[in-house]
Amino acid sequence: MIPELRILTRKTKLRFGKWKDYTVQELLDLRKPLVLISPYYKLTSINYTDDILNELKITKEYRINKPSKDLDMYYKFLNENGYERKDRTRKGANRLKKENKPYSKYKLQRINQGF
Repeated sequence: MIPELRILTRKTKLRFGKWKDYTVQELLDLRKPLVLISPYYKLTSINYTDDILNELKITKEYRINKPSKDLDMYYKFLNENGYERKDRTRKGANRLKKENKPYSKYKLQRINQGF
């Protein structure tokens, strides 16, 4: 299956993810550039017109050939343009998992003595 390349303009709705009902222009007005930048680098089928790429500060140096994805360029872009990455160490079901605290000496003694 060949991925279909979608070139998004300002009036185009995203049609995926949390912001699927918003247009590109609405996300730019809401100052949510990362919502638009991450699909450009992470998805093979998403591209933007040149004026939107310039507004997102994705210059010729950071552009990638489409259809493709490039996570290394994404992280390079984030680091050099002052964006912070969220640390997501606990993913999926591990997020719901309760962490066990180590027992204190007093609690271990009570367990050993049968209380």
